[in-house]
Amino acid sequence: MDDDLKQAKANERRRVRRLQMVAALGGVGATAGVLGVGVAKSGEGWMALVGVVLALAGLGAVIASFSLAGRFLPDGDTIRVENARGGYRDSLQSQRAYWGAYAPLLILFPTWKSIEAAWAIAGRQAEALHWMMVGLGPLCAVAILLVVAGLDNPGDRKMKRLLEDELTLSFRRSALSLALGVALAGMVVVFALGLWKPQVTVAAMPGLMFVTASAAGLRYWQLDRRAAGG
Repeated sequence: MDDDLKQAKANERRRVRRLQMVAALGGVGATAGVLGVGVAKSGEGWMALVGVVLALAGLGAVIASFSLAGRFLPDGDTIRVENARGGYRDSLQSQRAYWGAYAPLLILFPTWKSIEAAWAIAGRQAEALHWMMVGLGPLCAVAILLVVAGLDNPGDRKMKRLLEDELTLSFRRSALSLALGVALAGMVVVFALGLWKPQVTVAAMPGLMFVTASAAGLRYWQLDRRAAGG
């Protein structure tokens, strides 16, 4: 049993290191993308081309980090190690709740760049950079919704059992129901704005996705904090 626990600890350390490397890749990619956009906008000739390439490379690194992160999420070894230290279910669920609360702050900038890009595309003034940036906000919003819905790590049955007790499922239903209500109300507003100026409809969609995901994440966090406070 001790040997199994030692092996689980080694596996967990390896998983954490790899996840940190993936997070660093995403951070470097985001920085490179923003820098590339700035260089492409202000530069001319070869400098503009370098900026485009840098922005593309940064975007690719961010997308790759999202994909790779799914391979290094907590698994059975994580559960074994954390259970040896104490209860794991409550801490895991609290971490996910906090993610729902703070993630909207992290995706404010990508969402704003997506709105700018969507406005340019809808106004037929799009450049290559706009097509690269337009998907950032929706991608981040989908990531938040996947976490709230518990679909971010579907292959690990042990994690699934930890995250699908009756109380947590009720939190998810409430959070996703609120998100659906926000999305429906937002679509009515966006439709009305589109009747006035069609360009607004396209430009507003990344913002609507952001508000929808934020509502779900904050509601999940609120319910978790309320339960933790008794």
